Amino acid sequence: MDTDFKVVAYILFTKGFKTFQSATNLCRSGCGSDAISLCASLFENYVDLQYIAKAPVRRSARFIQYEGVEKYYHLQKILANKRLPKGARKIYRAHEKKVAPRVAKLLRHFANKTKGWSQKSIFERARAVRAQLEYHELYWTFCLHKHTVPAVTGAIASGDAELVYGPNITGVYEGAWYSTFCFAKLCDIYQRALSLGLDARLKTVLDNASSARDAVFASHPELCT
Repeated sequence: MDTDFKVVAYILFTKGFKTFQSATNLCRSGCGSDAISLCASLFENYVDLQYIAKAPVRRSARFIQYEGVEKYYHLQKILANKRLPKGARKIYRAHEKKVAPRVAKLLRHFANKTKGWSQKSIFERARAVRAQLEYHELYWTFCLHKHTVPAVTGAIASGDAELVYGPNITGVYEGAWYSTFCFAKLCDIYQRALSLGLDARLKTVLDNASSARDAVFASHPELCT
């Protein structure tokens, strides 16, 4: 198996694991909406890993190469400002001079500066791995919590928003379930890509989580919005 793919798969898995732990801690602290917002990152992780696995050599290379290209593009954005703090332009020009030679031959692969390493939007990548329904049903919801919209801040018709201080049960049920579901998807894609043979074990974990979710809904439907 291509070494770059193993590296990229490990990066996406470990990032997802950290995000899942963060979502779990937020749920335990009564911060459900913030846990749901992290599910957007988990969704992107498992879509990207599945997308890369379909062309592991080329797409892994692009994923790794884009780090330097993104830095170069970002430096260009900063330097495009007419006014910068005194001495800043000189510093950023020096950074650009170092980065430019390293990425010069790579820029042709990333002509569209708005579409990142894959040159496709997250929806296009999701559609490529047949996750467009999950994109519309789940990712959209995650992003509502990721961004500040009235519906997730407790805003009412007057435009006021409820200020919540301290732990709150709202959204914890959804945050716990969706973060578990998304991380389980990432684990499954990871273990399949590396042929770890954990299909049955992961199915058991997800079945147990589903049963726990259903039990909470049956006994405390008021907690499940």
